[in-house]
Order: sequence, then structure tokens, then C-alpha cells
Amino acid sequence: MAASFFAHEAEDASLDRAAPSDPDNPFLVVPYLHAQRALGQRGWLLGVENGGEVEAAALCILKSGHIRRSLNVPSSPPVAADSPFWHGLDGFCREHGITDLEISTFASPESAIPPMRGEAERIRRTEYALPLAGVDLWTGVSKSHRDRIKKGRKNGLTVRREPSSAAIDAHVALHVTSMDRRKSRGENVSLEFEREVSAALLSAGAGELYQAMLGDHVASSLLVLRSRTGAYSESSGNSREGMNIGASHFLRFETAMALQAEGIEMFYLGGARSHEEGLRAYKSGFGTTPIDTDAVTAYVGGRLRRGVSAIVESIQGASKPGTAD
Repeated sequence: MAASFFAHEAEDASLDRAAPSDPDNPFLVVPYLHAQRALGQRGWLLGVENGGEVEAAALCILKSGHIRRSLNVPSSPPVAADSPFWHGLDGFCREHGITDLEISTFASPESAIPPMRGEAERIRRTEYALPLAGVDLWTGVSKSHRDRIKKGRKNGLTVRREPSSAAIDAHVALHVTSMDRRKSRGENVSLEFEREVSAALLSAGAGELYQAMLGDHVASSLLVLRSRTGAYSESSGNSREGMNIGASHFLRFETAMALQAEGIEMFYLGGARSHEEGLRAYKSGFGTTPIDTDAVTAYVGGRLRRGVSAIVESIQGASKPGTAD
């Protein structure tokens, strides 16, 4: 029997049915859907099934504006480039008037994204996966990382796990501070980071905060998304003092140890682009397995809508304070 594409609005029951197709994926679980709903987003479940069994699926987030409609695929399903999923995804975009399509590969065990209609950008990135089941994590850590972890322990760092308002505030502040440091080094990073996203993920039970504490000071913070057997490093940040004493290395390793003890089998440390050599070395140093993938953005709306959108955006930009000559 040939595999076929399916698409329907995501519900708890349908997600529970799809999740076993990729049990390590925290972007394919009910709590993540609930978090997106709390943020005012609509979830759609797109995938491939065969004989009534889900072979692969992705929880996609649809956002509607006055003129444009976007579809975000946070975690591309593990399918081949010739899978019916891709033709079905394109048809879904046409049927639902999608203008902007974004396909990411967060926590994707593998993904081969074919050339997409209206493709605007394709970014080569590497996802770093750390297997936890039956592994001695310390033996896989590089010597330089071991030294940093030991330094953190020597300086008295401890791990706190709590979703308090103060903990969320500290996480957001450290993340923005870290991105600002990277931007000052010439890296192309976004300084936009909304507190409500972290709060929604924690409130829905989609994620958990792990923080390295130096006394009552948060030296490093990590928000981890969870599935039945997998975890994903969603966002993080470090204080300057924390960087000097190995807080980031300490926290990543201690988090991996805690997840392993709780039965998690795969911990995705996130990705890095090809030119981000420092970030690639950092994530490789924990004994991770690199997974080379792509991230794709495409404009899949019609020419008329694109023209109208450009005109509206131009008018809106001209009407903002400070934009006039």
C-alpha cells in the first residue's frame, strides 16, 4: 500500500497518535500544541500515513495577518526528498492561502528538503544530537569541556529547576545578554526574545528551566523542551561571570545527566550554521552526533498578494514615527 499525505487541524488525540512516529521529538507533542494555542496560534498536523498508521508527521503553526498568512514547520519530519509529504505540503499552502513558508529542522533526526516553490533562502545547518540511553556521558566529553565542567563544580555551582516568574525573568535577561555579545562579535543573531513564549512553554508543561546557580545568582539558564523520550535545548543564556567559571558547560552536562536519569534517550543541543565555528565546537565537545540539515524559507503566495503586501508595508513604514525625512 502506498503512503499518502494527510492534513488536519491538530487535536490532542491526533497528536498522541502521531507522536510515536518520532518519540524523541518535543515539537510533536500535546503540551507544545497547548503552548502555541496560549500564544494565539493555530496548529495543523501534516504528515504521511500508510494503512492507517502514521509514518511521519509535523506539527505546523499557522498564523494569519490582514494580508499574509504564514506556516511554520519547526521540526521537518524524517522523510525523503521524494516523499508525498512535500507535494502535500505545497498543496496545503495553495489551498489555505499561505504566503510565507518556513521549514526548520529542530530535533529532526534526518530531513531531506527538496527545492521548494518560491524558495527564498536555504541555510545549511547542523543539528547536534546527544544519545543518552546506556551511555557513559563523561567519556564522550572533550578534555577542554571537562576542565570547564570541573571549574564550575569547583566554584560551587548548583542546578535549580523551577518555573517561577523570577526564574523566567532571569532566563530572558541572560538570553538577550548572550545574543547581544554574539552580535557585538559580528554574528547575525536576533535580539528579539519574547518572555511570553518561554512562559507559555513552561505553563503548558512543554518545557522545563534548568539554571546554574552561583549562590542566589543565575549564572546560566537553559529552557529544555520535553517529549516522552527526547529533549531539546530551546533557548539559553549566560552571565559574563558564569562564562568565566564554565557555567554553560556545567549546566549542559548536568542537564544531560538529569535527563538520562529520568529515562530520556536523546538530547538535542540545538543547531549551528556552517560558519559558526565556535558554536559548532562547543556543541561537538559534549560527544554529540552531528546531523547535517537545511532550513528553508519560501514565498508561496501569488504575485498580486505580494505586490499588495509590499505596498501596505511601505505605507505602514512611512507612517511610523521617525521614518520621515
